[in-house]
Amino acid sequence: MPFNRLNHSILGEIRPRFYLKSNCDPDLIVKHIDESVLKDKTVSAVRTNFLIFLKTPSWLQHYWSPEMTVRIEKGEFAEHTTVCCLIGPRQAVWAMFALIYSAILLITIFGGMFGLVQYQTSGSSPYIWLIPIGIVAFSTVFISSKIGQKKGRDQMLHLVSFLYHSLKEIGDVERIERR
Repeated sequence: MPFNRLNHSILGEIRPRFYLKSNCDPDLIVKHIDESVLKDKTVSAVRTNFLIFLKTPSWLQHYWSPEMTVRIEKGEFAEHTTVCCLIGPRQAVWAMFALIYSAILLITIFGGMFGLVQYQTSGSSPYIWLIPIGIVAFSTVFISSKIGQKKGRDQMLHLVSFLYHSLKEIGDVERIERR
């Protein structure tokens, strides 16, 4: 993804994150994003202080629709405001996939170990089939999550574009690398 070219970690690919720098005051940024959300009907937002959740409106959402968490902070000794952005699936989808991956992994490891021990002691075990079944199930869930990520790509790029253009209206915005 072009906006995530600075972060090549696996976490950066699953939940892309990027940082922007602005010379505007955090209160002005929050207020302007709120006003921009009211003008643009293709984006909805939930805000608490300096944390904003940008989403696609409910009538445009599908199962794979992403949401962007925007945290606006001004460092104590910094001359600029940092806008930290994290994009990912909705929390319910994220939790469901974490649960599915964990369940498959646990069943495969413990069932596979049980099957291997039983195979070594008695010469046969039907539980040993849990290992290849688990690998196929894990691969299937991974491929379906990648397909979902591709389905939500246009909405994700729209959220990034909305935020960038909204910040660009009130001042200079620059991409920064942060580790």
